[in-house]
Amino acid sequence: MNIQVIYYSKYGSTRQIAESIAKKLGTDNVTDIREHKAITGDLIIIGSAIFKEVAHEKIMQLLSDEQGKLKEKQVAIFVVCLSRERTTKKIDNKEGGGPVYIEKFEKVLAKVPFASKIFGGRMILAEMDDADRERTKEFAKRVKMPLKDVNVMSEAEVDEFAQDIKDKLNV
Repeated sequence: MNIQVIYYSKYGSTRQIAESIAKKLGTDNVTDIREHKAITGDLIIIGSAIFKEVAHEKIMQLLSDEQGKLKEKQVAIFVVCLSRERTTKKIDNKEGGGPVYIEKFEKVLAKVPFASKIFGGRMILAEMDDADRERTKEFAKRVKMPLKDVNVMSEAEVDEFAQDIKDKLNV
């Protein structure tokens, strides 16, 4: 089976997860959405980092533009965010949390994916550009949370997702 992994990553967490998934599934067909040319796999795994409560626009555009082609394929999806639970309070009038982002992928994809996963990411303030760091400071102040580095990435979760996919493929 030809497996293709397409992702968006701003600071590297999602890229690291996408590359790890690909390695565990035995494919080197891994592409950043900004370099994506065509859907070439039988199983397409699509993932995005979440910023400002949304997935990257090019990932969402891919799901929309290639919806017809993707209906004929097995599709797995993943998001990388710090909040894995649905938030009870809206932020900037938007619902948030991992389940919300997965639902948005499914809606645009117009089908339930073959597999899906919400991964924890990392937020390292020193690695952020000035605009993101300032936005994060304002957000932390507004919701009264401490402003500090966070790293909730887990290779064990990548292993679980890859194994889930293998089990569903009977590999």
